[in-house]
Amino acid sequence: MSLEQTINADIKTAMLAKDANALTSLRAVKAAILLAKTAEGAKGELSADDETKIVQKLVKQRKDSLEIFEQQNRPDLAEKERQEITVIEKYLPAQLSRKN
Repeated sequence: MSLEQTINADIKTAMLAKDANALTSLRAVKAAILLAKTAEGAKGELSADDETKIVQKLVKQRKDSLEIFEQQNRPDLAEKERQEITVIEKYLPAQLSRKN
C-alpha cells in the first residue's frame, strides 16, 4: 500500500475517532502529496523516496515553526506543532541508530 493510500485510510480512521489534531496533520500530508503529483512536469505518480522527502519536509517545517513559537513564548501554538510532528513522523521510515 502506498503512503497516499495509507494516509487516506488513516484520515477515515481519524474522522471516525473525531481526532481533530490527527485529521489536520493527515490532511496536510495528503495535500502535499497531491500538490507534488499534480505539479508541472510530474508524471502523476510518486516514488516511495519522493513520498518520504515530502513527509520529511513537512516535519522540518513544523520543527522550524515550533522553534519560532517557543522563542516568541507561544506555548499554545508550540504544543499544536509538537502534536502535528508526532502524527506526521509516524509515516517516516525508522531511523538507524548510531553505534560508536
